[in-house]
Amino acid sequence: MSRGSYGNPNYNNLLKKTEHYDKDERYMAISDLCEALKRNAAQANSAEVVGSPPPAGGAGSSASQIDPQTERRICSAVLSLLDDSSNDVQTVAVKALSVLLITVQEEQVVEIAERLCTLVLDQSKSDLRDVYAIGLKTLVETVPASMGNIVSQRLIGRLVDGIHTNSTTQNRGKSAAAVGGVSSSADDKNSEEIVLACLNVLTDLLTRFGSTANSITLQHEPLLNVALSQLASPRPVVRKRAGTTIGVLATVISDTLLHRLVERVLDQIDQAEGLGRSGKKRARKAHGGDYKRTLSASDLRSADTRSLIRTMCTVSGTVGHRLNQGHIDRIVPIFLRFCDPEDAVTGDDEDYESDDAGGDGAEGMQGISEEAAAAMQIELRESCFAGFESFVLRCPALIQPHLDQIIHSSLAYMRFDPNYSYGDEDDGEDGEAMDEDEEESEEYSEEDEYSDDDDMSDEEDDENWKVRRSAIRTLTSVVEATKHDPSKLWIADYAWRKNSDRKATVAGALVNRFKEREENCRVDIIECFTRLLSYTVSAASVGVLVLASGGSMDDDALVASGAVVVDLRSNVSSAIVKASEKQLSAKKGGERSKSSAIALLSTLCLAPGGIGGSEQITSVFTHVKTILDLNDDARMRRHVSANSKSLKLEALCLVRIMLSCKKHDPAHIKGALLPILLPEICHCVKEDWYKVIAEALRVLLEVPNLMVLGSASKSEMDEVANSLYVAIEPRLAEHDLDQEIKECALSASASLLSVHHASLSMEQKNRIFELLLERLKNETTRIAAIKTLSKIGDAARSNKDLDLSPIMNETLGQLALLLRQQSRGLKQTSLECLDTMVLCLGSDGDVDMDDGLFDSVLKDLGDIISDTDLHICHLSLSASNSILKARPSTGSLVKNHILPAALTLSKSPLLQDPALSSLLALLEELITSKAVTFDILHDMLVEQIDNNGSKSSKQVISNLAECIATIAAVSTAAKQNTFIKSTISAITQSGDGNAQTTQLNLLVSGDFGRKVDLSSMPGVADSLQQIFDQAFDSSNEDIKHAAALALGRASVGAIDAFLPGILAALEQSSGKKQYLLLSSLREFIHCYREMEGGNLSSSVPLILPHLEKNCENDEEGVRSMVAECLGSLACLEPKMILPVLEKLATKDTPKKVVVRWSVGSAVKFAIGGHISPTELAPFMPTFLGLLEEDDLAVKNIALLMVYSAVHHTPQLVVGLMKEQILPQIYELAQLNMERKINLGPFKHTVDDALPLRKAALSVFATCLEKCPSSLDIPAFMPVVAKALADVEDIQLQTHAIVISMCSRHPIPLVAAADSFVSPLEKTVNKKKGQKTGTELERVYEWIKSGLRVMIAISKLDGAMNNRKFAEFVDRINNSPKHAPFLQAVEDER
Repeated sequence: MSRGSYGNPNYNNLLKKTEHYDKDERYMAISDLCEALKRNAAQANSAEVVGSPPPAGGAGSSASQIDPQTERRICSAVLSLLDDSSNDVQTVAVKALSVLLITVQEEQVVEIAERLCTLVLDQSKSDLRDVYAIGLKTLVETVPASMGNIVSQRLIGRLVDGIHTNSTTQNRGKSAAAVGGVSSSADDKNSEEIVLACLNVLTDLLTRFGSTANSITLQHEPLLNVALSQLASPRPVVRKRAGTTIGVLATVISDTLLHRLVERVLDQIDQAEGLGRSGKKRARKAHGGDYKRTLSASDLRSADTRSLIRTMCTVSGTVGHRLNQGHIDRIVPIFLRFCDPEDAVTGDDEDYESDDAGGDGAEGMQGISEEAAAAMQIELRESCFAGFESFVLRCPALIQPHLDQIIHSSLAYMRFDPNYSYGDEDDGEDGEAMDEDEEESEEYSEEDEYSDDDDMSDEEDDENWKVRRSAIRTLTSVVEATKHDPSKLWIADYAWRKNSDRKATVAGALVNRFKEREENCRVDIIECFTRLLSYTVSAASVGVLVLASGGSMDDDALVASGAVVVDLRSNVSSAIVKASEKQLSAKKGGERSKSSAIALLSTLCLAPGGIGGSEQITSVFTHVKTILDLNDDARMRRHVSANSKSLKLEALCLVRIMLSCKKHDPAHIKGALLPILLPEICHCVKEDWYKVIAEALRVLLEVPNLMVLGSASKSEMDEVANSLYVAIEPRLAEHDLDQEIKECALSASASLLSVHHASLSMEQKNRIFELLLERLKNETTRIAAIKTLSKIGDAARSNKDLDLSPIMNETLGQLALLLRQQSRGLKQTSLECLDTMVLCLGSDGDVDMDDGLFDSVLKDLGDIISDTDLHICHLSLSASNSILKARPSTGSLVKNHILPAALTLSKSPLLQDPALSSLLALLEELITSKAVTFDILHDMLVEQIDNNGSKSSKQVISNLAECIATIAAVSTAAKQNTFIKSTISAITQSGDGNAQTTQLNLLVSGDFGRKVDLSSMPGVADSLQQIFDQAFDSSNEDIKHAAALALGRASVGAIDAFLPGILAALEQSSGKKQYLLLSSLREFIHCYREMEGGNLSSSVPLILPHLEKNCENDEEGVRSMVAECLGSLACLEPKMILPVLEKLATKDTPKKVVVRWSVGSAVKFAIGGHISPTELAPFMPTFLGLLEEDDLAVKNIALLMVYSAVHHTPQLVVGLMKEQILPQIYELAQLNMERKINLGPFKHTVDDALPLRKAALSVFATCLEKCPSSLDIPAFMPVVAKALADVEDIQLQTHAIVISMCSRHPIPLVAAADSFVSPLEKTVNKKKGQKTGTELERVYEWIKSGLRVMIAISKLDGAMNNRKFAEFVDRINNSPKHAPFLQAVEDER
């Protein structure tokens, strides 16, 4: 390449060479010129990045490198080479054009655009028009966004004029008058190419600049008119391209133009007759009895109707969310004229010849052959069902009134096969005929599989399967739209056969069509049903519906209660299995069908009853064997098809799911697995593909437990154990294997050794132990090996026959070494395994252990006991406790290495939950094993308070009190008496002077009384009662609180001694003391709930009257405590408490507002405490009535009650959402009750409804996650739009809701995107004012939150087609002040 220097190419030399006579020279010149332009553009971009300002009107800094004259010469040279005689030169010229457009000035870009447009429209340039069109498309795709408006302005009018001028419909007369047929044909072809090129470029322009360029906005109406005119073109390709252009145009035009577009298209479709006898009846009925074709209709060909329908489907697919109910109400009946269920026939229908298949369907299609007419009918129906599919997915709410008709039509055309007879005249509902006509179906299968190709020649030309496939896809969209509540598809009946009174559900009809002869359709049917079954199981898991369990009395009770019960076990499951088996038994091809059938059976395993009983299991295993079993010839082949390997993998997955799903009788599984499938699975472990090997090992992992559950005999156990060992051991021993295989082999060996150790020889067990230790020492497999050892250790603890002594010393040594590693995950698994393994040691001397091993292990454990990681701390304490239990002789080691760290931990304010429980267990074991005496350990714990210079927190005092009470509870009776008396004495002596000591001793007495019955110790209960009463009068609030908790806890161990006193004092007290006594009562109920097998029914009648009385208390704190007590009691005794709460909720008293507030709060606590849903459900309608109360506080607590129900047990409220909850949510989420308070120099605005709006949005957000099927999402969008403009807290809450909806409900968000623009723009343009510090940070977080919402919505499909939202996004992205915030949001990902 000629250059003046390396960085500055000699453009003059390159431009001269572009005119060279040798095409190779021209090729090299344009290639070098293209590279030079790329380098120039890169330099310009880098200069921009470092801060050089681009020249005005230019692209980057190119003007400083290429002068305007050279630019023009380069543009002319590149454009001239588009006419080059060499195709290679033309190709590189197009590439150079794309680089040139981002390098040269705007003036040159416009010049290039106009020149290319002229060339495209030139009638004499037909040979090179494709090249020019590609160049123009390249220009539109690569031109800088800032030039989009000017480029669109120059191109749009000329392209529209080009379509008008060259339109075949306008030039029809000219073409007919042309002299000579050849000339006429050539002119038509030339015009057609120009129109297609213009439509292509228009589509690209609309796609890239349609929502941002004003020049396009001004031309929306002319564009729409010209595109609609091309739908009447006689050329199919023009009509199709025009439909695509209209689909893109629909995304950017106004609602008014969109309405006009839809009406014009529907007006034209409406003039068509329809297809079939019933379809034409619909048309005549719609147009009146004396229907005659109008003048405009007489010129409408069937081909045009097809294009119009296809265009309508395209529009609905792109902007379906913008259609209104009127559009849908008109579209669906028109479409049904072309796919009327009555016209759907099969070869089994006796009168099918009188419909479409005869001449009736081709009427009105004069001038074309019968085959072409049939093809047009197929395309028309296919387009209609594509439209239905789009409506169901894009407009789920609007399509609801017509959903039954769409389902009916789809079911009918799912079996539309007029040229083939399945011999199923007696087909019934839900697969009944599959049992009755089994022999006939088998005969059909044999015929179908082995028929000669010559016999199928006629069927190969049959394209009716396209209609069936489109109908199936529509059903799939219906399943998808109803996935949250698919019960209707199992219950509602539809007449799906012509001239038949028999009806079928959607589920039953799908199962009946598994015999579909066309594999594409058959696979779609099976996958559709699999999806339906999967959604049904998911809906049952959240309580939307109930899958019948098989117990007739239980099912009848559910039906009587109003629950939707879907019964799969009666006849649907057997029909599914039989239909799937027919697919698996096909001997000729059909691997996709087999794969789909396997997926269906895997899904069926998740439903009650699984795939059925012994007969079904045996049959499925037999068919799986044929997939796993390769014959000798196939095994000799070096390569097996990828499809066969995948099918084998899926079959193994099915077997694993059947073995592990717990839905089948283990004896049935075992009886079929051993003789039929186990040898083949063991053989699969020797396969070559790592995924098959790993999956086979996972199946073998499930076999040992199955043998136990299936009550296998000793001989069966021995045989299976030997087979598993032979299969697993080679893979466990190999080194050069995939990691997945190694881990699966370890898991399988753990299962084998844990269950079948008695059936393995000592040599086999030692070999597995040897390999496990080898894997434990390997860095890549040690975590998997640790988990394997943990599982084996668990089995050894419960079964003394499994002796781990051969590996115990080495295992514990390795685990001790691993505790010193930095990896938290490795440390965690090692601690869990260590805890398990040491419990397998037995008593002292059972296993010969190395001296010093425990000293090393305990030292390492003591080093990691810290409150910096409470979970690791919990595991370390648990392992230390296990060592002390297994080897009491290690008491001195535990005392030296563990106890100091444990004591330090005991005074940590972070200590809680599992770590606290493990600490208590260790301290208890230290006393029980006599490693430390009670007195010494007690003094050590007390010193943790005394030695702490600063005031200890309440949590520390509470933890230390529980530690002291725990060790006292396991000491001797004499020690206990002495201890409690000294504790009482210490409380009396310290008083208020030493508050921390008093709190500690009070809590110790309460925790001790919780574990030991204080009433059995003479005088102790009375003394403590007096002390508690005195403490209630203390001047120290902490002492009062400690006394209240202690009294409640002490009551658990001695109800008769303390509870009557609490209730008597409660009756006589008021104010603060009353609150403290209620705190004691709450603590008593709470602690009693934690006891296993506790029965409080005898005490409830004593407690309840006091709680009912205090429901009317004026103090909110007292009422809150009463509500918590009632909620806890409701969990313990729902039959006694819930009727009382229901009575209080409806009781009309002067203080009914506070009483109902207490009831709502009590129900909320009960739901949070996991009350039985079946007990609470009958009372929920009454409690939900609190939402309609006038008082704001009652409304708020009712909303919190609903929130708790949705979060914990959504099945409680799912059925009541539509009538009782959602209307209130919609209202309260928008309620505004601002009032102004006069504060003298200024006024303060208070919004009393703010808590209600927060609570309502919280309920909605939780419903989105827990029970989305109960929500009407589109109806809530106006509420969301209003909430985005609310106060800051509400906005932030709504931002989180919108972001979560982006993944769950994108379509309603896209439809409402424009309504979000105004509030979001205000948020992201929030002014910081004079704010500093945390206030300024809060404003910045507020702005970033709004930007996150904008970015999330902008990424949704179709969101940027909303002009208002697209302009908003463009403004923000190009705003310098928002650039740092956008970058910060981007960095968060």
